[in-house]
Amino acid sequence: MLNYRQLHYFWVVAKTGSIVRACEQLNLTAQTVSGQISLLETSLGVDLFQRVGRQLEMTEAGRMALPYAEQMFQLGNELENLLRSQPDEQQLLFRIGVADVVPKSIVYRLISPTMNLQESIRITCREDKLERLLADLAVQRLDLVISDSPMPPHLD
Repeated sequence: MLNYRQLHYFWVVAKTGSIVRACEQLNLTAQTVSGQISLLETSLGVDLFQRVGRQLEMTEAGRMALPYAEQMFQLGNELENLLRSQPDEQQLLFRIGVADVVPKSIVYRLISPTMNLQESIRITCREDKLERLLADLAVQRLDLVISDSPMPPHLD
């Protein structure tokens, strides 16, 4: 079976033209990248690159493999974008309980920084008496409780 990660390393080396530039882009060592490409070549039974002096050149097999790798990574990106755009399934759910005595303007100011996160997050807020909110927090029905008073000592 084709190793997607090894194919990705091959693709980056082919696109950048050198292992050194690929390593900079991938944030990996040259030993890791060249070792993984060697494993890919072994599993495929062909050389994808050949050394010409200090340069790497793609072999005929490498030139044949490159368009397929391009297409695979393009489809992979499309799949990732499609799945990330799905509502609710990819969103992080953060459940907040708000004590009924806390002004809503304060709650808004506390949670508004989450609106600028790169990750998609779905926040639900529920207002109730502090005791009921703490009970829900204890059984993990809430992730956070916002209150104007400290936690009762008997609940520590």
